Amino acid sequence: MAPPHLPLNAPPILETPFEVRSGAGEVVRGDVRQPATGGHFPLVLVCHGFTAHKDWGPFPYIGRALAASGFASAVFNFSHNGIGPPFRRFTELDKFSRNTIGLELADVSALLDAAAGGALGAVDTGRIGIMGHSRGGGVALLAAARDRRIRAVVGWGTVSTFQRFTQHQREIWERDGFLPVTVRGARTKLRYGIEVLRDLDAHREAYDLHRAAAELRVPLLLVHGGADVSVKPEEARSLHEAAGPASSLVVIPAAGHVLGAEHPFRVPAPALDRAIALTAGWFHRYL
Repeated sequence: MAPPHLPLNAPPILETPFEVRSGAGEVVRGDVRQPATGGHFPLVLVCHGFTAHKDWGPFPYIGRALAASGFASAVFNFSHNGIGPPFRRFTELDKFSRNTIGLELADVSALLDAAAGGALGAVDTGRIGIMGHSRGGGVALLAAARDRRIRAVVGWGTVSTFQRFTQHQREIWERDGFLPVTVRGARTKLRYGIEVLRDLDAHREAYDLHRAAAELRVPLLLVHGGADVSVKPEEARSLHEAAGPASSLVVIPAAGHVLGAEHPFRVPAPALDRAIALTAGWFHRYL
């Protein structure tokens, strides 16, 4: 039987949960999905965005759709995203408060090491791509610029900078030692510790996404909603301009930040399916 929301003629898919230890000893949890036909498939790492997780909204659907297209998809939780088992709500508030861009990059590196060691199943480690949404798109871009094991990258609704805090917020952060984080629809009170601000400031140049785009040596696809108010399309255009001819930008008219998807996920929107088709086509072309 085809997974929910996929066509009835979709090939059978194997779904296997995994746990990988990062260099800091933290656990990165996720799910590998691949065609059940057997063989070594190109691997696509899927990075969620800010306050999302591997089971949020369309991410399981994205993983299944990529598997149905002939890839092994690894949709995972960053180790400090605050979502612990059973992966439905924030249960690890202290980890969330300490989550930095540096930790998320270390998680990606740990997954690449795990793939090389066979911990993600029978994948073709010579053909690895990475994709991400929003903040996860920025992390994917940075990782691809740094690690030659990544051969292609796709960003959806990708931020063009991690420096997204006002001067007033920074003053509160410095004064109180933390910054309250508001998540729409969540009752849990979240906050960022001072180490998050210190990481951003200490690595301002290293985390410069325009610089990473300019230094990128692998093909980059940017997909953005034309009606995105969370991360405006101008951010994608600036990254595309920085990346030059090795990149491609597709703006989907009238689509918002999550490309018509929602949480909990019900049915795929046309914009989401178009983004998936563009992404699968990109990875088929370059992996």
